[in-house]
Amino acid sequence: MRSLIACNLSLVNAGLEPALADAFLDRLQALCKPIDGWGEFRQGARPAAVAFILYRQAGQWMVPFVRRRADLRDHPGQVALPGGGVHTGESAWQAAEREVAEEIGIPAGRLAPLGAGDTIYAAVSNFSVVPFVAHLPDPVESFVHDVRELEGVLAIPLERLLDDSAWLISEEPWRFRYLAHEESVVWGLTERIVYGLAPNLRLALETAQSAQ
Repeated sequence: MRSLIACNLSLVNAGLEPALADAFLDRLQALCKPIDGWGEFRQGARPAAVAFILYRQAGQWMVPFVRRRADLRDHPGQVALPGGGVHTGESAWQAAEREVAEEIGIPAGRLAPLGAGDTIYAAVSNFSVVPFVAHLPDPVESFVHDVRELEGVLAIPLERLLDDSAWLISEEPWRFRYLAHEESVVWGLTERIVYGLAPNLRLALETAQSAQ
């Protein structure tokens, strides 16, 4: 299984040809829940939406994360996917698009939504979160982060996110899984979201390889 995954992930590192990239995105879209049919938020929780954005850079798939400021009320100092609370009158996807525009400067309408993953509940903040998967087509310009909420943007290769050996287990009294990258740490709610999306991402890569 490890060798199969490593072979599939080599597609990311080597760079996918356009047709192969399309096969990956098409299969991923088929595996995800529909944008407007992903389910519902946990009753009594605060609704939120985040975006797992795929884009190409230097021949590999990348995913942008944000580093939240340490003085924020919710999830201070953590590395997170761009996103936030859902406002009254907007859909979850509309909220994700709005938050992406506000946090990292990608205008609404630039993302191609592929679908959604399973909702995840964060008991500490009482957020019920739906993660959306989206593609950011070329050209990809520099991200501009919102300095009022964020310290910066952290781009992590998809290959690293799907490499189980890169994720470590903490030595704290409570054990949790985390990924260290460029002096930042992905853990907590964001780790749970990535872990939930990983099976479909791996399967889509396998399908792309078989289409060669």
